[in-house]
Amino acid sequence: MGSSSSQVDYDVVVIGGGPAGATAATFLQRRGHRCVVLENSKFPRYHIGESLIPHTYGTLDRLGLLPKLRKSHFPVKHSVRFVSPSGEETDPFYFSETIAGDAARTWQVERSEFDVICLDHARENGVEVRMQTYSQSVIFNDAGQAIGVVAKSQGEEPQEIRCRVVIDASGRSTAIGSQLNLKTDVAGLDKAAIWSYFRGAKRRPGIDAGETTVFMIPDRGWFWYIPLPNDRVSVGVVASPDYLFTTDADFETAYLREVERCGPLQEMLVSAEREDRVHGLRRMAYRNRQTAGDGWVMVGDAAAFLDPIYSSGLFLALASAELAADCIHEGLTSNDLSAQKLGGFTGTLWNGIEVIRRLIHAFYDPAFSFHEFAQRYPEQRSALIDCLVGDVVAKDMSGFLTALAKMTPVPGPV
Repeated sequence: MGSSSSQVDYDVVVIGGGPAGATAATFLQRRGHRCVVLENSKFPRYHIGESLIPHTYGTLDRLGLLPKLRKSHFPVKHSVRFVSPSGEETDPFYFSETIAGDAARTWQVERSEFDVICLDHARENGVEVRMQTYSQSVIFNDAGQAIGVVAKSQGEEPQEIRCRVVIDASGRSTAIGSQLNLKTDVAGLDKAAIWSYFRGAKRRPGIDAGETTVFMIPDRGWFWYIPLPNDRVSVGVVASPDYLFTTDADFETAYLREVERCGPLQEMLVSAEREDRVHGLRRMAYRNRQTAGDGWVMVGDAAAFLDPIYSSGLFLALASAELAADCIHEGLTSNDLSAQKLGGFTGTLWNGIEVIRRLIHAFYDPAFSFHEFAQRYPEQRSALIDCLVGDVVAKDMSGFLTALAKMTPVPGPV
């Protein structure tokens, strides 16, 4: 169906100026569609989700952002390593085992800087950006098609901005999901996270200096250890809320207790000083029952978030934005703004997300061992690394999932 509004101010209104929104707007603006990004905050601003995985390389290359990242001071990431509660370490999973050349490396990014890079790049490509502009609601016509946004810029009265397509890239606030009551929990993924930042912590030598290290704790919880610029390290713990907050503990109390308990992590922090407050989320996972409709699409965290264990958040933000831009371009060009047309990418994307979801459930299964899995199914090691690098979209992973199902129960459908 075509847009029924008589007046159109833009082809596309994007709610949210993070990496997903900036990426979608950049690709669409380049194709001749007039885009505006409405960002509630003022950049630079703090955001969690700092670790890129290698399969973002293609999207970053097509955006034209690689030269800027190569010149940045972001630590280069070549691998991921897992450390048991006793301190026993796996060999690093080097991305170069399955990826050739420069694409086998990526970066640990300071999001306050990375998000500015992405949004500035959108501006350089002709996208209009309105900062400190809050999207109060999406406007729907009588047929239920999104035709614009009611937005309020700081110090001004709310105004209606009409468009042909609305992209919800609003992150965890999931603007359309909240407005249409689509947001719901993800069964079996009830995890909380608490985190902070240290200066002066240890780094590994050579190319391992920028790796992500995962420190396991009892009851299938874990710490992330992500080196950042300026001698800073992001350190966060993920576990069930019942474990972390056994006595209604606040974030700070629970965090300090878990850092103190994790011996292998303590060795990395022996000379470090914490330099920030403790941040937290009491429940991370959610999804929306519908992620595309007539005249609208969700991308990135606005659509769903599962778990940070494989650092898939930024990858899915960039990948969903690029895939959505392709479908939106086709819809705008053909004047077909139906949910089926605009959301044509969601099946391919969710098939990839399902692989990641299955591996997340395996990770939290106390009876599952990655070491044992690799020994029993050595032919699946490359597929396991594909998951760690994000190479799961539009790819046949059936053999890997079959092997995985022989060692850990298949979770119920989303």
